[in-house]
Amino acid sequence: MKNLRNILVSAFVVVFILLLDSCTSADEYLQFTKEGAISYVGKVDSLKILPGRNRVKVEGLIISDPKVSEMRVYWNAKKDSVVVPINRTSGVDAVSTFLESLPENIYNFEVKTFDAKGNSSISQNVNAQTYGERYQNSIVNRVVANNVLINSELVVNFVALSSDSGALGSEIIYTNTADEEKTVFADIEDLSFVINDFKSGTSYKYRSLYKPEENAIDTFFTAYNEERPVPTPVLKNAKVPFAYSSISGRWGNLADWLTNDAAKNHGGFGGVDAGCCGKPAFNFNLESGWGSPAIINGKVYQSVVAEPAKYQLKVKVLETNHVASDVGGAYFVITKGSGLPNVENLMAATEVLAYKRVLSASSLDYIVEFTVTDTTQISVGYLTTQADGDPGRFANIESFELVIVK
Repeated sequence: MKNLRNILVSAFVVVFILLLDSCTSADEYLQFTKEGAISYVGKVDSLKILPGRNRVKVEGLIISDPKVSEMRVYWNAKKDSVVVPINRTSGVDAVSTFLESLPENIYNFEVKTFDAKGNSSISQNVNAQTYGERYQNSIVNRVVANNVLINSELVVNFVALSSDSGALGSEIIYTNTADEEKTVFADIEDLSFVINDFKSGTSYKYRSLYKPEENAIDTFFTAYNEERPVPTPVLKNAKVPFAYSSISGRWGNLADWLTNDAAKNHGGFGGVDAGCCGKPAFNFNLESGWGSPAIINGKVYQSVVAEPAKYQLKVKVLETNHVASDVGGAYFVITKGSGLPNVENLMAATEVLAYKRVLSASSLDYIVEFTVTDTTQISVGYLTTQADGDPGRFANIESFELVIVK
């Protein structure tokens, strides 16, 4: 019985304490609401703070509350702020402002709206970054790998640059064939960009465009680089099927090439092979043996004008059986002026800019590099001395091409 009494007393004490605490909490609440219920103003909807060059743009929508009369933006722990008046209409109102002259940094912005009585919305906090000289100094101009200028068509080949860097592409300013200055844009995905009306002999300048973030309000530009494309000399009639000026049976003479009599060892014809032994029809070939006469200093070439630059002659050979022990041999040759030297003078001839011997043990893709220091006429061609007999000698050629190396 005594235990029951103790339990009842304890329960009474607990209930009394709870009632006392409840009354105290209610009294405290009344202190905060004695002036009336708390009134919050509608906040900015779809709030965004967009990064820029030493500035940001604050934007959003006022949708529901007709009492909103201004927006306030605070930063630097509320040491700095701006007030934006809002003229409400009956619909949805857009609100925006620029915060200028912000040093490059990451900021925490607090945004609130107010009505005419000073009631505010709840706070909205948004982090945003500004960009300035540090970012400007970090961006680089896209690299041009090389230019290919043929007549008035210019192809600008860029080195790849990831779009993750913020690069958008390159702006190119050039002079067209009508002497007009034009500006074009090469997207970051365009590794090769073609200009069809470039005025040969002029330069172009280019710069790269960046956005530090996808939603940035400002675009950053690199400094301009300048390029003067060197016109690429074009070899005529330089790939399968090679055109002929005359032909008799399997053998013909090349159109647009100069061929000496020594190379026309098939009854006055030589240079064009109409097709044999599974090779493509009308390939380039000087062949001796198998009943055909020897070739002594056979020469096939054409002359072009080349401006100062580093060049490559690229030749694709389909098949050859020339070997290093052959007396004479076959060569791809580039010289100054018009014409090719004899095989026996090839190494000593001062007009020779470069040459490479054709051998069956070599790669079938030949590259002969040479440099031109002054605008001059050069000759590009094929030189060979080869015996008759069996087996004979041949070199079936698919194409010749001159390219400029940057």
